[in-house]
Amino acid sequence: MVAQAWLIMGEGAMVGAAMATLGGMVLGRMRASVSRVPVLARRSPSKEVSQPCLEQVMACLPAAMLVINETRGLCVVSKMAEQQFDGDLGSIVRHPAFQAKLDVVLAQKAGNTQPGRVRVILDIPRLRVVQAVLQKQTLPAALLPISMRRENTSPNAQTTLVFVDLYDETDAVVAERQHTDFVAFASHELRTPLAALLGFIETLQGPAADDPVAQKEFLEIMAQQAKRMQNLLNSLLYLSRVQMQEHQKPREAVRLVDLFDQCQTEGDLLAAGLPVTVDVQPPENKSWQVAGDETQLLQVVVNLVENAIKYSLVSEKTKAGKPVSITITCQQVEADQRWPSAPGIVLSVTDNGPGIPARHLARLTERFYRVAKTAAAVQGSGLGLAIVQHIVSRHGGRFVVESAVGQGTSCHIWLPLLPLVADHSSNCHQTVLQT
Repeated sequence: MVAQAWLIMGEGAMVGAAMATLGGMVLGRMRASVSRVPVLARRSPSKEVSQPCLEQVMACLPAAMLVINETRGLCVVSKMAEQQFDGDLGSIVRHPAFQAKLDVVLAQKAGNTQPGRVRVILDIPRLRVVQAVLQKQTLPAALLPISMRRENTSPNAQTTLVFVDLYDETDAVVAERQHTDFVAFASHELRTPLAALLGFIETLQGPAADDPVAQKEFLEIMAQQAKRMQNLLNSLLYLSRVQMQEHQKPREAVRLVDLFDQCQTEGDLLAAGLPVTVDVQPPENKSWQVAGDETQLLQVVVNLVENAIKYSLVSEKTKAGKPVSITITCQQVEADQRWPSAPGIVLSVTDNGPGIPARHLARLTERFYRVAKTAAAVQGSGLGLAIVQHIVSRHGGRFVVESAVGQGTSCHIWLPLLPLVADHSSNCHQTVLQT
């Protein structure tokens, strides 16, 4: 993860250097184009150029760039900028940090083309970190789109423009943050039980050396702490294996009705002896199948049910006597903004637990990430949903968590359905695995 983060950061630096060179080439091309504008005007004084030279050049740029005039108007946006930052461009340009740097660049004396750099951080609707490089240039006004020129502008008039190069640093920042969190949480999760073991060992070697009752009690606690570390290491190893297999798409045909039979068995075991009911509703179509690893898909359901049980049992509703209810369903869905257009089914695990605040939902699948309010009351590694995310990705699916505080949580997994071909001779269906 660290290597990936540094590679991304290094790539950003190289992109910045390359864009500086490209910027010089672009300006040279535009100046050369401008030198021909008066000639074109003399040849056809009654006609405007069909497409301004600045727009032509910006349309050819393989980079996310903007052009802003001296009145802060957005003149031209490159195609790549529209593709990468569509919907966020207005927020980037209006950001206080961007506007402050634009003030500095516009205030530069004539001839000073020193570029300015600024990092823009957007938090809504999602985290986005954008590095912007601004450079002021004085160029002929004829380069501007006709709609952006002032009235009665002479052919030789000059205008001040600010060229802005944008590149997205979000992946690098997220990777660095995830690495930092991983080291911090992993160290904490291992240090806590290890400190308990060391403390009890010292006690057994000293004051409790001749106390059989204390020895028995302490050894039980030590066994619990050792098992906690073992579970954490097992989860880390399992997550590592899942990540290694993520790009190897599973080829086995899994019948969902068989998967749900196993879910019922596992659900009953997890709820045994607890005020918990696990309602497993079989698929409405017994012929539904997905290409998958049945063991991993079962692990996904088990992780979600375990989470639902652990966090629901510590909620105020459960403490007040309300039983925990968990439902596992499977249904075919139509394509919408959450699900792809391909035929697929959604496997859902829904509970009536305490719910999760909206601000935590985007980070739930990060390794070791836990909601602070419940982390102290619920023992766990913080790896369960990270494992779910990687398994779902391997199966070409999507994982969505919906929750409302006080109303419960629904975890939805979209998986592509395997096509079925009717075999009329034997009056049955055969699953087709595409190669």
